[in-house]
Amino acid sequence: MAWDREFFYDSYPRVEEAFAARLDESLAPRDPSVLLQVVRELDLRPDSRVVDVGCGEGAHAFRLATHFGFRVLGIDPVQRHLDLAREARRELTTEIASRVSFERGSATQVPAHDATLDLVWCRDVMSHVEQPGDAYDEFARVLRPGGYVAAYQMVATDLIETDEARWLFDVMGVVSTSADPAVLDDGIARSGLRVVDTIDLSSEWGEWSQEQDGRAARALLHLARLLREPERYRAEFGDAAYDVMLGDCRWHVYRMMGKLAGRIDVLQKP
Repeated sequence: MAWDREFFYDSYPRVEEAFAARLDESLAPRDPSVLLQVVRELDLRPDSRVVDVGCGEGAHAFRLATHFGFRVLGIDPVQRHLDLAREARRELTTEIASRVSFERGSATQVPAHDATLDLVWCRDVMSHVEQPGDAYDEFARVLRPGGYVAAYQMVATDLIETDEARWLFDVMGVVSTSADPAVLDDGIARSGLRVVDTIDLSSEWGEWSQEQDGRAARALLHLARLLREPERYRAEFGDAAYDVMLGDCRWHVYRMMGKLAGRIDVLQKP
């Protein structure tokens, strides 16, 4: 709407305080445990065989083994992640540690035989995959009939500008087409996996994090400092580290602005 002087200086001030107070009320955003709740509702038996694709340092693999009694194979293409995950496993009880193992692998190369897994857990990975359809095909290959995929990732929305997306995705290692919901939907359809549910989280995880520890506000403050005195930080940490930090801060801010949105896909092999 066009700027209205009378409204701006007279009508709006009458509701501004009440409006701000209402915005201070939480919208009860769902937190990251919603992904575990998704798995819980699948009602898989203990000892189900699960692969954690892009397991990182093993945190989610350990949770899946602890909460559900699954036997979890964590796979990752980064050796440092595997080394740290194996080190962390030593701190677990023998019962839990015996249920988790780690190997080199990726979303398109899962080290498992055909039709042997009950669940593919994939969090924050698909946006780094060159061809998401190949990953969904691989998930369909390793799942037994009736097995599930529980996948979470961030996707781009119509609010992000082309130049913003190009710079951000390049710095953060995101394949632009893999952050396109339409590309994901097409890959899923071609794989033959059945869509059980698609959950649009929008900015909820970002809101939850802000309400818990102020992470988004801190990212915004860091972004302002990075942009105001870039040479200070480039000189101390180098150009590459500066760009990654700038990208990470923008990632959190864009999530709160709705330029990026969280999405959970629950899929099943017929």
